[in-house]
Amino acid sequence: MQLTARESLDKIIKSRRIEARSSFEYFNYKVPLKRADGRVLNQNSYVRRDWLRCVCFTETPLDHVCLQMQVIYGRQLNFEPYGLAFREAVVRGANGNPVLYIQTTNQNIRLGLDQLAFNPLALHFKSMMPFVDGFGPPWFPRPSGSTEIDFRWEREWRITGDFSFSLSDVAFGFCDTASITYFESLVNNAFPFVDPVGDLAAAKQKLKKWPNLADLK
Repeated sequence: MQLTARESLDKIIKSRRIEARSSFEYFNYKVPLKRADGRVLNQNSYVRRDWLRCVCFTETPLDHVCLQMQVIYGRQLNFEPYGLAFREAVVRGANGNPVLYIQTTNQNIRLGLDQLAFNPLALHFKSMMPFVDGFGPPWFPRPSGSTEIDFRWEREWRITGDFSFSLSDVAFGFCDTASITYFESLVNNAFPFVDPVGDLAAAKQKLKKWPNLADLK
């Protein structure tokens, strides 16, 4: 059953865990894949899909988080105002890393990436594979797809595999105004919640009342 964004946040908080369900970008297209006609794409590749599953984060400034809920050209996901803001030190401590953006038209780099995928020693490079993403024309264009993709502005970070956390790892949370009381009670008021599409000045004023957020800009 498909959960709503609110239900997903509820589940994440209760489990203290974000599941890595999606695999990403260049090496995702290099995993061996058997087609309906019996052909096997990337037959000699050593890349495995489970190497590439990640949890994703963004460094979007608080003032601009509301933009993430808007329809953005070229992005397939539509976000709702529910989430958790983690401390950067926590993400870094879990081996999180900013995405490594490659210009998709750089054929020399693409050749190097392919040599990794089809190398028997690919296992030794699996830890960096999920972080490779591109900007420019799509790596593998589709007839009805975008002609140019560039999400460097999202300042995305990724952690490979599932991400487990404690409430002390969270700086604050996001939810709609009507749900704030519920979610703050759910975390025993360990951190505050604000509405990312509500009154920004009021949200900042509330967050700054917390000692660890007093320097929030």
